[in-house]
Amino acid sequence: ASSTTDSRPPRKLSADPNDWTIDDVVQYISEVDSSLATHSEAFRKHEIDGGAFMLLNSDMMMKYLGLKLGPVLKLSNIIEKLKGKKSSH
Repeated sequence: ASSTTDSRPPRKLSADPNDWTIDDVVQYISEVDSSLATHSEAFRKHEIDGGAFMLLNSDMMMKYLGLKLGPVLKLSNIIEKLKGKKSSH
């Protein structure tokens, strides 16, 4: 009688997105914009971890991840904000 609950507390994300796992990336995207959670499978399928996420551009997301322009623009904005945070003056 083992009960598996998926309500475990979210992992604390590393301050550096390059250190994130695939799960971390999916979790972060879902928290920032819940409408993007539907694309988590594409990130898992293509093994997009933090380092890969930071290197993504809109062309890659549309061509390889098969995402539509709307979600791609939102994700590009998220990536830009993360890059901005990383290079804090």
